[in-house]
Amino acid sequence: MLAVSFYLFPFMFTVLPTENLNSKNLMAAFGLLAFVFDSIRKRSMKLSEPTLFSALLAAIFSVWCLFSVTEANTFEMDYASYIVSFIIWMAGAYGVYFLLRSVHEEVTLEILVRYLAAVGLFQCVMAVLIDNVGAVETFVDKIMYVPGDYYKVNHRMYGLGAALDPAGIRFSVILIMIAHLFSTNDNVRNNSTYQALLLGSYAVILVIGAVISRTTVVGGAMGIVYIVISLFRMRKGGFVTTRMIASFFWFFIVMAVIIGVTVYFYRTSDTFYSYLRFGFEGFFAWVETGEFSTGSTDVLETMWVWPSDIRTWIIGRGTYGVYENYSDIGYVNFTFYCGLVGLVLFSIYFLYCHLVQNRKFKNFHIASWMLVALTFVVWLKVTTDIFFIDALLFCIVGDYDDEENEEDAKPVLPSDIGIRNL
Repeated sequence: MLAVSFYLFPFMFTVLPTENLNSKNLMAAFGLLAFVFDSIRKRSMKLSEPTLFSALLAAIFSVWCLFSVTEANTFEMDYASYIVSFIIWMAGAYGVYFLLRSVHEEVTLEILVRYLAAVGLFQCVMAVLIDNVGAVETFVDKIMYVPGDYYKVNHRMYGLGAALDPAGIRFSVILIMIAHLFSTNDNVRNNSTYQALLLGSYAVILVIGAVISRTTVVGGAMGIVYIVISLFRMRKGGFVTTRMIASFFWFFIVMAVIIGVTVYFYRTSDTFYSYLRFGFEGFFAWVETGEFSTGSTDVLETMWVWPSDIRTWIIGRGTYGVYENYSDIGYVNFTFYCGLVGLVLFSIYFLYCHLVQNRKFKNFHIASWMLVALTFVVWLKVTTDIFFIDALLFCIVGDYDDEENEEDAKPVLPSDIGIRNL
């Protein structure tokens, strides 16, 4: 679980001399060693076609960004070096996969989502403890480097590497994956305890995650829509099954308990009251004033600035960030950095990475489209990517990988020794 957390929520260690040696990069170094070890053991080096093609798309995007910053003579390498980020994410994902496989032998989507949910819960619990227990805060601050004490100065909750928009985006992905598991997995549908645990985890991550970063609400809303769609979906022949009724029952029972507990603490705890008022500020504003607004959305409304010349629209001007472009909005920054051409290339890359999972996992089409939607919705607020989940999905066993696994399980003949499928 710590390995998954180090990968998903990277942070810098106070005992290490440079920020390049953060937890994600350490997992990537371990993953490269694990990949070499597996390749030697199997006497072959194998990468899947989707992994190779996504790497090609990432490389094309990087080359275009390099062209843009070179033409503009800015040499800001934020996304011109994206292929390096791709390799680090893939290597880190393989390191996580290697460790999970050492425990579970075969790493399936269900196992991965269980770990994602556990890590999400861990981060939320840590954030509450850090915010309320001085000894825990001191211990974490001795491990994790926080530049300029930003979280304390601005009174923002944080976990072990989980803070601000990056945390909200990861919580959103976790919530969508939990919703997918709840909606499609037979082991979950046949076990009421399993259902209750998943829904309880979902509620905690949604509520506390929204306090850490309000971006969590985006994934939370998508996940709830996913679950409701699955509950109302008719089975073959149009009949409502007993299993569907049981799912309805547990969904509404758990939701009623969670809502009741939330309302109780909202009314009795000043700390929890402040948590909810901040995390769900927009909803409180909507109920109280009739207008959905938050401090961050009001600021974002002033950040919609666009290029004034055709050349910048096409290839960008090689500038990135709020101090260069006076905007945090993803679409604005991508346009100024690498133009509409770069934005389209990056969009195609993510469309491919998310949708290719349909060929690997059963009943994954809703989840994949929600991951696509999450990517493009988040760009309305900030520049980011969620390739970390695709990297993990590329590594684990899929529902349609049986033939490939059987081939790998065959004994290696002398004539097979070499580098295959690379």
